[in-house]
Amino acid sequence: MEKIKFYSNLLSPPGRTVQLTACAIGLDLEFHSVDVLNNEHLSEEFIKMNPQHTIPVINDNGRVFYDSHAIAIYLISKYAPKNSLYPQDLIKQAKINAILHFESGVLFARLRFLIDKVREATDMSQVPQDRIDYVLNALSLLEALLVDKYLAGNEMTIADISCSTNIKLLGKT
Repeated sequence: MEKIKFYSNLLSPPGRTVQLTACAIGLDLEFHSVDVLNNEHLSEEFIKMNPQHTIPVINDNGRVFYDSHAIAIYLISKYAPKNSLYPQDLIKQAKINAILHFESGVLFARLRFLIDKVREATDMSQVPQDRIDYVLNALSLLEALLVDKYLAGNEMTIADISCSTNIKLLGKT
């Protein structure tokens, strides 16, 4: 079997979600670095794979997928369908999916909103307080979801992996 080609950047939280998911299910990916700072994701070749020109992207024997959540679910469903990271139970999946939507639509979006200003600043005092508060609110919302051992129950799922890669981003700022 040919290795799945994985296009991402080591600093990308969505990319790390795919890497950690693949590792957790024992899947070895063929990593291809995409230098977003030098606009490699805007090349004609990359846009043919992903018209949204976002990372990560995988190519599994000619089948191309993008969006970290879609990729993680695909990898588990195809290569480890009985794995508890994304259980087959529809109720558990719905809970995981809700957290994944929260992660992309709230947590990741707010972190990007803050990180952009942090990168521009020469001093943290230049970062607008409203952006910091916006992220702190997202973290409070995330904490409210943690009513069990993990975000979606008593076993780790891709919701935990995905959210944790974003929180790790805070350690880089």
